[in-house]
Amino acid sequence: LTDALVSAGGFKFRRSAFRGQEPKVTLLAPPLPGLSSDAIPVDFGVNNTGPLHNAALLLESGRMEIRARDLILLVKRWAKDRGICHAAKGHLSPYCWTLLAIYFLQVRPGCDGGPLLPELAGFQLASSLAAGTKKPTDDHAAPTPAPQPPKSRGPLGGARTEDKTTVGALFKEFVRFYRRTFDWRKEAVSLRLGVRSPPGKLLPIHIMVFDDGVTTEAAPNIEDPFDPTRNLGEGVSEDGFRRLHAEFARAEAFVGAPDGGSLSQLLEPWAPPAAPSSGEAPLEANED
Repeated sequence: LTDALVSAGGFKFRRSAFRGQEPKVTLLAPPLPGLSSDAIPVDFGVNNTGPLHNAALLLESGRMEIRARDLILLVKRWAKDRGICHAAKGHLSPYCWTLLAIYFLQVRPGCDGGPLLPELAGFQLASSLAAGTKKPTDDHAAPTPAPQPPKSRGPLGGARTEDKTTVGALFKEFVRFYRRTFDWRKEAVSLRLGVRSPPGKLLPIHIMVFDDGVTTEAAPNIEDPFDPTRNLGEGVSEDGFRRLHAEFARAEAFVGAPDGGSLSQLLEPWAPPAAPSSGEAPLEANED
């Protein structure tokens, strides 16, 4: 298919990613007169349910809480521009960043009006998709002390709240939550449960080995909402994990500045450090 589209369909090859859990090929579709003057990246995959799941979560999040959709898009834009959104390079995938944003809105600390989004059961479409691919679950994982319980639900299953926090302020909270509050070693991101808790017994733990061959660290525990036995953080490398924390620290410095920092500075595209010698190949751009 790729050869046919490139040779006869006017597409251009951009990249392939076969090391992740959901292999894909990205091609550039030719510009469409009257619609776009730029080539449009298109992902092709086989037996890949990730895009369907991602679309379902994004659609329903936006229906229940419009700020949720805007926050997800902002988080993914930030992660992409800062070079921590390319799974093939040992970073979290765009889908993982969607899950991190939704989970934050489920367990958001210090919110008197309750969470902005419910647990997965409150997502009608997504929960029906999860039921269609039902896996064994471990619902007895003990939550961390004082989790934020869901309050009364609205007509779409979303938490009823009078919270008027702006998307920009939510992004600041998002950064501080994963920088200061969330325990990357002891907690798991689980949209299915929607409360802060350690990894379930069925979730495989991935251990990263550092360059020295001795030091180890647990990779992020991100439960696939549609398969609780699948850890979506298992592909993160030591360098990817280090960069993730570095970018959270950088973002926290921007959002904590007296003037709040500018969005253009926050989203300034990341560039790899200058190579020590001219013979080294440049790093590839991050994933869309």
